Amino acid sequence: MHIGVIGAGSIGRRHVKGFAALREELGIGEIRVFDPNLERRQAVAELGSGIVPCASIAEAVRGVEAVCVCAPTSLHTAVMQELLELGSFHIFMEKPLASEAAGWARLLERHRASGKHFVVGYMLRKHPVLRRVKALLAEQAVGRVLHARAESGFYLPYWHPHEDYRDFYMSSRTGGGGALLDTSHEIDYLTWLLGPVAEVQATVETVSDLEITSDDLVLASFRLVSGARAQVHLDLLQFDEARYCKIVGTKGVVRGDLVANEVAIWKEGDKAWTVERLQVKFDEIYAEEYRDFVATCRGEQRQLPSGREALHIMEIVEAARRSHSSGAVVRLPLWDL
Repeated sequence: MHIGVIGAGSIGRRHVKGFAALREELGIGEIRVFDPNLERRQAVAELGSGIVPCASIAEAVRGVEAVCVCAPTSLHTAVMQELLELGSFHIFMEKPLASEAAGWARLLERHRASGKHFVVGYMLRKHPVLRRVKALLAEQAVGRVLHARAESGFYLPYWHPHEDYRDFYMSSRTGGGGALLDTSHEIDYLTWLLGPVAEVQATVETVSDLEITSDDLVLASFRLVSGARAQVHLDLLQFDEARYCKIVGTKGVVRGDLVANEVAIWKEGDKAWTVERLQVKFDEIYAEEYRDFVATCRGEQRQLPSGREALHIMEIVEAARRSHSSGAVVRLPLWDL
């Protein structure tokens, strides 16, 4: 199969390189790449064999079966609209789905009618720590879930040290950046672990002295459809990166640390945490994502975030913004995910 990639920024280059490394294993032919920046699309051809730089989206998707969209988040809607006009493709949309949810229910329905698959790149679902947490929950290791907390915090200027953070899309609200949108991984994996969200109350602010227009601090509380409560803390402020979740149940507590790569559990009656340290290789996490996407395109059943699930994340994001503006709890439509 041939694959088109739209966007050759940092995540686009990662995906191109990853698909190229698995060409023989997955039976991938050409990897056709478009980016409006001429230097980027010329440079991407050096990442592996079979990579073809293209001068337009139409050229990049000519003759391909699947398309990987890695354009800036603010352009996802326009790119999706163009792809629907150009043909029928399996689509891998880099997360988040878009910068706004408006129109996406219709776009996803149009794409569903084509019979092709649509998946979204919330790759932390494949992180060994979160998979282990999910397995423990499935085993009822902590009983009925009462409360959960997820936190992601890092200092924005440290994220891409090779470039000025002020030029990085994460600094721009209109460019689709900010803690709420770009670290919506935490919202996604909480819904994956515990089910959809029914109510949102949140503050979404810019509190630092960083020269940005995007939000750098999000404090959100959720009521899940299950009745459990959850909190999400997202920031671009912490010099020492933090990324973890903690889930409290009727029979114990499980904690997953995505920086230390540890899963710890404390059950009723224990005297201390039982800690399991896991081997984590991010390149392999992405490789598994590529394998599952290609297998899905070929009709196999694999577990990948769907467009409908990603639209639910966008509804939560927008509910958080509305809650911040109004100071009220925002109720979401009920989803059968």
